[in-house]
Amino acid sequence: MPKPVVAMVRATYTEQNALETFFTGLFGPGRAQVIWKRGRYQCTLPRPLQQDEIDKLQQTVHVEHYQA
Repeated sequence: MPKPVVAMVRATYTEQNALETFFTGLFGPGRAQVIWKRGRYQCTLPRPLQQDEIDKLQQTVHVEHYQA
């Protein structure tokens, strides 16, 4: 099983619930954690996002920046 990845997401005008819903749809319930920390969302994910998933995240949730 791959080691979880911590990704930082900057999304000024996005609610935490929108990110949680996106990651639940992608990974399944209980597989990702999202917390607000120092002006960004800290997301613990089961694996890094692939480029097509980052593109979809940016379009769906209006993410300004994703860094894993």
